Amino acid sequence: MKSKFKEIIQEICNENNIKYKLLSKDWVIMLEKDNKTRFICGYKFDLNSHGIGLIADDKYALYETLKSKDIPVAEHRIVYNKTNKLDYAIGCNEYEYVKEYFVKNNNHIIIKPNDGTCGHKVFNVTNIDEIDDILDKIFINNYSISICPFYNIKHEYRAIMLNGENELLYAKYLPIVTGDGNKTIRQLLLEFNHDYFIDELKDSKYDKVLANKETFQYNWKFNLSQGSIAKKVDDKLLENKLIKLAKQVCTEINLKFGSIDIIQTTNNELLVLEVNSGVMLENYINLNPDEYEKVKNIYKKAVENLFID
Repeated sequence: MKSKFKEIIQEICNENNIKYKLLSKDWVIMLEKDNKTRFICGYKFDLNSHGIGLIADDKYALYETLKSKDIPVAEHRIVYNKTNKLDYAIGCNEYEYVKEYFVKNNNHIIIKPNDGTCGHKVFNVTNIDEIDDILDKIFINNYSISICPFYNIKHEYRAIMLNGENELLYAKYLPIVTGDGNKTIRQLLLEFNHDYFIDELKDSKYDKVLANKETFQYNWKFNLSQGSIAKKVDDKLLENKLIKLAKQVCTEINLKFGSIDIIQTTNNELLVLEVNSGVMLENYINLNPDEYEKVKNIYKKAVENLFID
């Protein structure tokens, strides 16, 4: 089945006299117009420099880069496999290094692949005895690991930026439901995000009826691919602050097209969490089908920019 993203790109191409061809098992989209050939690989448009793309997709490199530019950013440290004895890995290739970091950060850290996406293999660690197994598990398929403090997050936001301008801004809401004394956890979660939870709640624990005002949190991750939902930012002052920070990132690292994730801590500090050089909005469309044309227009602008010399 063709992805919604590819359908949108093909629609744009058909409407703008652009030749469209899928290559490399549909991983690469080749676009041709006016004797120019351009590419989209995955969700990455040929707009950012290769160097910036690599930095954006490397959590530790991004942290170091934004920190050097005095941009408020969530801390990330890199960890290499203990079998890596090269000079650059010395000092951060021992599991004891992670355990010391754990203790320094109030016995609560996040461990994840350094180049991971969509919340895969992201671990919320509060037990030091679990660290060795978690590191071993991630290193099976990953060259490096990122560790960061656990931040008490009120909300996470995503800003889609093109040529330094904000095209879309939304807040991500965790899958947390509140009981009314009548409905089961399953019913409440289906009301929260039906399309995601329709196939995720087979365990009998979801048959429990939540007492009035009792809450249940399904997941601590803000990923739309793991049950969270997207809503517009209603606070205009906050919206302006978020866009200002996102524009600062674009200016300082010369990001042409990408998504910027910003967290708001419980003390209202705004920190850049991640930058994605690929712009994936399929989950957003699924949650907000009335925004289809808006999303299509964002991709249309990006495609048009591909052919501007």
